[in-house]
Amino acid sequence: MDRMDWIKQIMEYKKGNWESPGSLGQKIKKIRMLRRYTQKELGVMCGFSLSSADVRIAQYEKNKKIPREKILKAMCNALGVGEGALVHADMLSYQEMFYALFDMEDFHGLHPVKKEDGYYLRFDSDSIINDFLEEWYKMYQKYPRPRGDDEEEKYTLCRYEYPNEIAVVSQYELLKRKALQAEIENLQLKIYDLENENKEGD
Repeated sequence: MDRMDWIKQIMEYKKGNWESPGSLGQKIKKIRMLRRYTQKELGVMCGFSLSSADVRIAQYEKNKKIPREKILKAMCNALGVGEGALVHADMLSYQEMFYALFDMEDFHGLHPVKKEDGYYLRFDSDSIINDFLEEWYKMYQKYPRPRGDDEEEKYTLCRYEYPNEIAVVSQYELLKRKALQAEIENLQLKIYDLENENKEGD
């Protein structure tokens, strides 16, 4: 974000029109626009009537109303994102962000590390977060900086789609493992039968 963007946001904030980019409403708007849906189109996909669809989505995007769980699920399905993608994550409050980091220390072994060129955050080696970081790193490398507008959009959508995409891959891997395990068990039975035949032949 450049200096002019910050100035525009400060002016909007002073007018009372400003919305945090981490708010639920702004996330809905951002993903809707990346998907190239109008408010009416998204509203209809979420089950609202044609006459009120755009009004309802506009209210959610401006954080005037908070969608109930059922509507939020329908919205995630319509936008093709995981339910975690539409969590309100306003990180503008530094205090909230600091406490979120403390929580990650308690639950995921996050801790600060000092190096010559600055401070870094590290997770314990057995934390599940490390698996996520590996996937994120691959995703990040797929769209290296500097990114053009098209690549920036693809990268952003890739992040919002992340849990869905991984769930599909994980399910496929699980089925593959089960099939391999069945083959191994089948081969073990054949080896056992052959060994018994050899013993009887002696």
